[in-house]
Amino acid sequence: MRKYKFEAPQSFEELFEIMHRANFEKDEIKFVAGGTDFVPRLNFELNMIPSEQKQPLQIMYLGCLGIDSIIEKDGIISIGACCKLNDIMKNPVICEKLPVLVETISQMAGLTIRNTGTIGGNIMNASPANDSIPTFIVLDANFILKSEKKERTVKASEFFTGPGKTVAKPDEVLTRIEINLKKGHASFKKLGRRQAETLSVVNAAAYVEQENSVCKTVRVAVGSVGPTVIRCERVEVALRGKKLTEDVIKTASLKVLNEINPIDDLRASAWYRNKTAPVMVSRAIKAAAGIRGE
Repeated sequence: MRKYKFEAPQSFEELFEIMHRANFEKDEIKFVAGGTDFVPRLNFELNMIPSEQKQPLQIMYLGCLGIDSIIEKDGIISIGACCKLNDIMKNPVICEKLPVLVETISQMAGLTIRNTGTIGGNIMNASPANDSIPTFIVLDANFILKSEKKERTVKASEFFTGPGKTVAKPDEVLTRIEINLKKGHASFKKLGRRQAETLSVVNAAAYVEQENSVCKTVRVAVGSVGPTVIRCERVEVALRGKKLTEDVIKTASLKVLNEINPIDDLRASAWYRNKTAPVMVSRAIKAAAGIRGE
């Protein structure tokens, strides 16, 4: 039977002391906060993977480190990585200053999962179909990684390298997400196979700043259409400096087809994703720009 060891450090000093003793080559180390993704995977491997193929597993619970607060200071909102999803949705600062996060999280999983799952775990899961990642990308969010010796900042748009993979090193922990408040507006749109508790077939987020009815700043991201969530730079170029009419948005949204690489899977075909991605991008841009429509 596979060997397990559970640790619940009470401070970063204790966490890094445990990690310093850990053998990253022989042991598998998993950071856990809410456990909504980790526990089902653990149950699966207990039943499906022969024990002789498994490394010893060290489970590192992060919920005692005090990284579960939401703070606004000097125009920056800092969200602790261990904040529960529903706590973020209900936070007065988030509701007032970042309503797009409420819009996004309300479409993620179901109530039970949101009561337990954390935003840091959702990010580190690094799923191409992740719902929070497109929103963090268009908000130009920064992810703060902490190791024993230093702390570093990585932009959300540069954080993900593949399905389940990020630039975080084995000895780094995601501690918080920082978002600079801007005067523009953002929106998130999701297409699933049903109305609730469903993985995205395609999702899209957009951020728009306008000046004299002209698009000054725009960021667009789309998910579930490639190995990672994709920043749609060609769409952005087609919008920047123009008045955002429905025709301009429709033409620009079609350029997403040159940036995505969808696959066939259980949720949808690549053909369907190619058909719906421009629609979801268009809806997100219109909503962010304050244009009423579909």
